[in-house]
Amino acid sequence: MAIHLYLDAALTQQISEGDFSRPEAESYNGTDGDIKDRQLYVANEQTGLVSAIDAAQTSIALAEPRFADGELIIIDGEQMLVESGGGTANLTVQRGVANTVPAAHDVGTTIYSGYDYTGLVLDPIDETGTDEAVWYRLALTQAGLDTATQGAPLNLGDKAFPQTLSFWRRCTVLPGTPVQNKLDIKLRLTGTENPIL
Repeated sequence: MAIHLYLDAALTQQISEGDFSRPEAESYNGTDGDIKDRQLYVANEQTGLVSAIDAAQTSIALAEPRFADGELIIIDGEQMLVESGGGTANLTVQRGVANTVPAAHDVGTTIYSGYDYTGLVLDPIDETGTDEAVWYRLALTQAGLDTATQGAPLNLGDKAFPQTLSFWRRCTVLPGTPVQNKLDIKLRLTGTENPIL
């Protein structure tokens, strides 16, 4: 999936590698017990244009290496297909895909991975040792954490490519737990990825 988990609404602090396998690193007091709430964000892979492009240009420079060969990207309303350079900051693209009109785009314009998502479900999992996924509660609002079921999945619903979703997680570490950082609880996101064509 071409979406990520972020710590901030500005989407500058990415904490997943696209498959939500890299957990957030949070320190906990396992001796006395600890409870921490955090708002997290879900957004499509994105970056900005390093330089302006005209309507015919097929080489584009990105602010960060993003996107894979064969991936659909969107700049303003124009759809493009990455032909080469995937994983680097310099792409060669096919312009005006899906009957969109090639246009000029300004420096700094956001480039999105061109996919919508349906049926997104977020699930806390623990793949190592004792299953502590029950330490997590997930909810759409912070107030919802009080009644959320420990270890239960959260239905995020559908997400259009430029939309950012947010949710809350609460981690409760019981007193007498030998933990300072908990790195093996992960948030797995499942759903259907749909190219915008």
